[in-house]
This record gives sequence, C-alpha cells and structure tokens, in this order.
Amino acid sequence: MGGDRILKRRIRALTSTLRGLGWNLMAPLHIEPCQFGLSNHNYKISCGDHGPLLLRMFGPTIGDSNPDERHIQDCGFGAQVVQRLDWGRLEVWLSGRPMRREDCDNSEVLAALAHELRRLHTVSGRNHNDLNFTNVLVGDIDDSPTTHLLDFEYAGPLDPPFDVANFFCEWMYDYESFQWFEPHPERFPSVAQTRSFIAQYLEIDNCADDEVSTFLNEVQERIPNVHTFWIDWAMTNFSDRDEYVQYAERRQILMDDIPRV
Repeated sequence: MGGDRILKRRIRALTSTLRGLGWNLMAPLHIEPCQFGLSNHNYKISCGDHGPLLLRMFGPTIGDSNPDERHIQDCGFGAQVVQRLDWGRLEVWLSGRPMRREDCDNSEVLAALAHELRRLHTVSGRNHNDLNFTNVLVGDIDDSPTTHLLDFEYAGPLDPPFDVANFFCEWMYDYESFQWFEPHPERFPSVAQTRSFIAQYLEIDNCADDEVSTFLNEVQERIPNVHTFWIDWAMTNFSDRDEYVQYAERRQILMDDIPRV
C-alpha cells in the first residue's frame, strides 16, 4: 500500500510539473522504459506534440545530491536538466542509443568516446567514475559517430586512469543479459586495444609512445580500486538482492586474477 501511495504522489507531481512546462495532457501520456543506467529508472515521456523528455527516477544510491554532478552539468555535459523533483528529474531528450559491446570493435566510436572523455576531464576537472556502456550515448552526425556521456551521479575528483580502467573492466559485462552480473574476462580489451584508446585519449598518434605506456601502467594500477569500488557499492546498497551479491562475489574473484594490459 505504501508503494502505491508513493507512486500516486509521484504521478501527481509529474503531471503538475508537465502542466507547468506548458504540456497539454488531454492526449495520452506515453511513458517508455529506457536502457540507460543500472541503479536509476529512466523513461522516455511524450504527450501529443509535447516532448520527448527523459524522466530519471533516482535509485537508492546517490540521487541528486552530488555537487560534482551539478558542476559537470553546468559545464555543458550530458542532457540539460529541465526540472528537478525530490525523487528524480526531467531532462532534455538526446537522440542516439546506448553503447554496445560490439561498438568496441569500431575504431571511430572508440575515438569519439576517448575524445569526449578527455574533454570532460579537461573542461570540468572531474571524473565520471561510472563509465559503462549504458552511460554512453552513441549517435551519428553525417555518418561520423558521436558520443554523449550520461549519468554523473558518481562523479568525483579528477583521476583519469581510474575512468579508463573502469571503462576497460566494463567490456566484460553485458547489462542486457539476465546474467548481467556475470563477467566475461575474455572480453577484456587486448593490449593493442588499450593502447589505441589511450593514445586517442592523450591525442598521441603513436600507440607505442612512452606517454601511452606510462598512462597504461597507471590504468593497470587502478583496476583493483575499480573492483573494490563496485564491490562496496553492491554490498552497501543491494546486499538483500541475490544478483548484486553475485556481482560482488564475482568481482572479488576477478581481483585475484586481474587481466594484465
């Protein structure tokens, strides 16, 4: 019953907010789930000639309280926030699709992402800290891939090798699978792939450059920290959910057999 009351209050708050934005709600309100993020619930909403907007309903972990997230948004990254609610927010709808594992075989997509990540670090001076495929939006402009970074709720102090290490670890996961918590270590990027991405990030033409090697060593050093971060996240927030416990347990196993890059 409590859940029903909360849902009804949120629906009333949402409809009131949309009317305040000038939406005519005489037509049916369309709400479509989106595959963005893991801990939040995200929906594409539209009504007649209005929208679409992205409705982001916060999960139990961070919400809208991280000042580093707002700083990054103020720097122009992600979708513009239209309206903030106590339990979520409405954002401008960005066209595109979530990144997929097969995009990692596309050098143009990876180059676009590497350049956007570099821009985030340079302009905002902050880390994303949750660079997984569901938080990268891939689009095309004149047949040239573009990327937008999404979901900055875990943003924090600048540590570029951590963001890159986290992204490489995410190659092992398929969040569209029922077994999303099961890693596939064989999908971890090869040495050639890691060096290519880092060279793109550093804006260096030669993948064998010493600066690439130095950065790659720093990425390798961050991989245990990445696993520890997400193990703690899962067990702190979702210890009552079996799939998250399995996720943490399997990441702990990975800690004992960290891929070398």
